[in-house]
Amino acid sequence: MFSLWWQEKWVRGLVLAISPIGLIDAVYTVLLFQAHGADYEYNPIVRFALTTYWGVIWIVADIASFVLFAMIAGSYYLHTRRSIFENHTSWLSGLVGLRVGAALYNVTLFYGNPEPVFWGALVALVSYFFSEKLLARDRDISIKGFKSYCRHKYNRVHDHLITRGTDPKKNKDVAPLNDERIEEKTMETKTAKQVWLKRAGYIMLAIATFVSVPFILTEFARATGGLYWSDLFSRTTPWGNPLTAGTFIGAFIIILILMAVSIMFLMRAFDETEGAW
Repeated sequence: MFSLWWQEKWVRGLVLAISPIGLIDAVYTVLLFQAHGADYEYNPIVRFALTTYWGVIWIVADIASFVLFAMIAGSYYLHTRRSIFENHTSWLSGLVGLRVGAALYNVTLFYGNPEPVFWGALVALVSYFFSEKLLARDRDISIKGFKSYCRHKYNRVHDHLITRGTDPKKNKDVAPLNDERIEEKTMETKTAKQVWLKRAGYIMLAIATFVSVPFILTEFARATGGLYWSDLFSRTTPWGNPLTAGTFIGAFIIILILMAVSIMFLMRAFDETEGAW
């Protein structure tokens, strides 16, 4: 159970990718404890360890336990994925999601995010469904298989766009067209639909970029400290000062960049080189 995970390349990469989560969780737990005291730690065992000489032992145990858990999860998946009793990996996915969410909770709480519980729970759910999707597979992941999957999906969408709107029952008495006309009509339909799909995609990207402006500015102001200026000082204090000037200039540059990106997407969407509207 501690070595089988190494035999498959993609499982090995997955285990190595999630192993540092234990280190991140332990480091930020200690940082929170040092910055805010024992009130920010709800686990009585961890609180006892960090207030005594057992703190170092707990840090090592926390990191090593998650690494061993990741190894066992990968080995268990490979051992049971073709078993006649099925591989019950929901509990493993739940533990992975819980640890990932807890680690993100500690990180966001340490950096002063106002909603650490929300972000931790959201990432925990995403991690759970992602892990469950991977651990429910009965075949290995490879670059060749991924390309084949994408090609298969593209062909299905392509065939659907070409055959959409056609009814073989209505056209059974119509004389068949020659091959050249059929090919020409198919190419025209394909080109028109590709153009409209591309334009719709550019418009959606422009809208998404425009809508994301206030959220990006809020996170930038929070990261630079400009968002908390009124909380640290009085509201009557002039906002334009050396401490907040960097926030203002950076936000102005971000707005210009995002507006330029939105305009670029709109220009791509309304381009007439591939056919007029």
